[in-house]
Amino acid sequence: MRKSLAMVAAVLLTAALGVGAAGAADTKRFSIGTAGTAGALYPMGVAMGQVITKYAPGFAATGEATAASVENLRNLSTGKMWMGISQSEIAAMAYNGEGDFAKRKMDNIRAMFSTIYSYVQVFVAADSPVKSIADFRGKTVGVGPAGSGGEMAARMILGFHGLTYKDLKPQFIPETEAVQALKDGRIDGFICTHPIKSAALLDLTNSMTVKMIPLNDPAFYQRFPFYTMHTIPAGTYKGVEVEVQVPISRIIMYTTTKADFTSEDVYNIMKAIWDHQDEWNGVHAAVKKQVQLETALNEIGTPLHPGAIRFFEEKGMKVDPKLYPPEYKK
Repeated sequence: MRKSLAMVAAVLLTAALGVGAAGAADTKRFSIGTAGTAGALYPMGVAMGQVITKYAPGFAATGEATAASVENLRNLSTGKMWMGISQSEIAAMAYNGEGDFAKRKMDNIRAMFSTIYSYVQVFVAADSPVKSIADFRGKTVGVGPAGSGGEMAARMILGFHGLTYKDLKPQFIPETEAVQALKDGRIDGFICTHPIKSAALLDLTNSMTVKMIPLNDPAFYQRFPFYTMHTIPAGTYKGVEVEVQVPISRIIMYTTTKADFTSEDVYNIMKAIWDHQDEWNGVHAAVKKQVQLETALNEIGTPLHPGAIRFFEEKGMKVDPKLYPPEYKK
């Protein structure tokens, strides 16, 4: 009798372990590509990953620090990454095979929702003779890591003002290094795409007196319509006591048709994220203020994933048919 009970217990234990192993094997594990750890996007991605893991059965997600837009798009397009952020204008160029993406079109990326704004900001020392972008001629300028979304933005801005990298000494360094280099006097200024009052920029403005170079020519925004002119109020940064106009665009969360996601999967991930917004939106002031369901369809320049469309429409939100992907069937 005892032998029989022991055999039954062993069978039940084996079955339980088998179910557990199968359940673990069925879990879809993926990372969410964000940006560097100094800004708002990394903690947002980490917190969203935790919410997905907690509330979307069958998924385990983690936020990953990356070089941001271009690296994430490259990994999304190959299926190495299943979710990741990008500047809206960079993703639109990638999807359409324009600019730097002419030979590597990425038309398999699919938008999920809008997040925070990306602000193009230009800093120089307060006593610098530089008063406009054109004055960077012959200067040493931080432009962001080579091939990054920020560096592409820097190139567009310089080009609009009649400059190429041959006309100055570009430094392909991330914002945190650019901040230190400006503080040390090793560069004359830098162009960056960062949230307003990010940790790196507050470190700069609290450590030295700076001035910001405005980008207020209407012709710039006509040439690059994915940008909107935004006014940073006087006093936003210590020592900058004048209003400054800068270009802004949205940071969008993307997935890809290369991911092992069904439309139902993406719908469930969207639902987990937005039904538990209070568990991730407090990670940074910019996230809390700017990442709202009401604006989650704003400034998207590439097709949405069908699962995202279903989610938004169930929430009573109108999806522009221009955002329907080729595979979408209403």
